[in-house]
Amino acid sequence: MNKPKILVADDIKQNVKLLRVILSASDYDVTEAYDGEEALEKAKSENPDLILLDIMMPKLTGYEVCRRLREDASTKNIPIIMITALHEMDDRIKGIEAGANDFTSKPFNKIELLARIKSLLSTKQATAKKSETTVLDSILSDLAEGVIITDEKWKIRNINQTAQALLNIRETDTHGKDILAYLSGMKLSIPIETITNSREKTTDFQILPSNIQHPNISARMTKIFNNDGSVADITFILRKVN
Repeated sequence: MNKPKILVADDIKQNVKLLRVILSASDYDVTEAYDGEEALEKAKSENPDLILLDIMMPKLTGYEVCRRLREDASTKNIPIIMITALHEMDDRIKGIEAGANDFTSKPFNKIELLARIKSLLSTKQATAKKSETTVLDSILSDLAEGVIITDEKWKIRNINQTAQALLNIRETDTHGKDILAYLSGMKLSIPIETITNSREKTTDFQILPSNIQHPNISARMTKIFNNDGSVADITFILRKVN
């Protein structure tokens, strides 16, 4: 698993060295910039997960760097902690206006700094996960096939409207529900135990009509395995058989 990368932008080398020691000891990957222009360049080329940004730097101030990062689509969502003078409210107001997420003061309080970093990174990860889910749902909604994606415990993560219609599942009954519970109540061409215990990457089967209202459905189950052989997630592709 990759370490979170933090860009430290400060023209005072002693400050950068101190922050590198603190962050590296907490298992963060650190990259450095010593003026405003370099900070902008590194933010785009290094794609950091978070930026520690000093206000007073050569070439461009921290305020200007922050404003430009927020105007660029590739960097606008990077969390930024601005390094301000102790209790300087004007600096913080200007930082908020420029787009800073949080602030820390010199001399650095190690525990406080690490807590602020951890909080912002957790918020960023949660936001990114929500965005990814929204994009995936949008893609799935456009597919003609029914698609169901579950976790390793068969709990539904994503299901599109086609799959809901084919299996006669209400949307409110889907997220986090066990797909095996649905399949167990249906007439299948293979035993449910085969679906559960299969170690094959793909397994094809049919969901047979139990009454005139239910269509005959062809299904392909794909299991994704981790390196240790455990199941990471499972996908079902469903098609109505004419």
